[in-house]
Amino acid sequence: MLLSLVFIVLGFALLIFGANFLVDGACSIAARLGVPERVAGLTIVAIGTSLPELVVSVTSAVGGHADMAFGNVVGSCLANLLLILGLSAVIAPVTLSRSTQRFEIPVSVAACGLLALVANTDGQVTLIEGIVLLVAFLAFVARTVIVGLREGATEKESAPEDPDTGIVSSNTFRDLLFIVGGIAMLKFGADFVVDNSVEIADAMGISERIIGITVVALGTCLPELVTSVVAAFRGNSDIAVGNVVGSNISNLLLVMGGPALFANIPYDAAYNVDLALLAIFSAVLVGFAFIGRRHEMSRANGVVFVVLYAAYIATSVMR
Repeated sequence: MLLSLVFIVLGFALLIFGANFLVDGACSIAARLGVPERVAGLTIVAIGTSLPELVVSVTSAVGGHADMAFGNVVGSCLANLLLILGLSAVIAPVTLSRSTQRFEIPVSVAACGLLALVANTDGQVTLIEGIVLLVAFLAFVARTVIVGLREGATEKESAPEDPDTGIVSSNTFRDLLFIVGGIAMLKFGADFVVDNSVEIADAMGISERIIGITVVALGTCLPELVTSVVAAFRGNSDIAVGNVVGSNISNLLLVMGGPALFANIPYDAAYNVDLALLAIFSAVLVGFAFIGRRHEMSRANGVVFVVLYAAYIATSVMR
């Protein structure tokens, strides 16, 4: 048991560092190619922060642990929304932009509905349904990039120039090494987390669903937690909100659509409650914009979300 816990912690560390290496390498290459920083952030970085969840879900699905895959996704989404965004608001009130209220949060609610629809149709997420989820995700990314470019987000992050020659320095080998190394760390990290979590669940008589929505979900959302808390301390509330809402959309569409390409994922109707709660709490987030100071999530609102998360975990373990 103790050895399994050690391997789980090691797995989480590999997932976090692997995601960071992969994102750093990919962003560096994108910058060298002249891709605008904002566009790179909306695509590479957004997907990169969801890579731990994606790799864990694919590993779980292929290994026949469907409950772990679904538990990882809904657990991570609720942790992102209630715990991470709640803690961010407790640190400093979070501004809710009009774009977040009018587009991103409604899209996250719609993503909950779409996932519930395809999963409940025949009690599983099939290859075709996985493709539908991925197409919806690509449409979201494409729309976000197009709108960002139209709003004038065309700043380009240039690669560093040699101070003597003025020529853009090229370290493509290092970037490729980061990417390959990051992928390897994600793979081994996911294997450690999933395999040892299953062993602990079996040994303690705990369902894979509970392990998925608690231990695995909290571990895989550590990148979002660190990013949002640091952003809150620095007063960058847009980053905190965008990180949470964007990650949830990625989790629901990309992270559940990806594993379905490799194997059909059986669906437990018990997750309907979790998806419904996620949609409701997302709508409540919009409501916060009209309570107290307009377009703001206050510290009191943050406390409410953190308490709701604690209550969710407690009731999930008991049911």
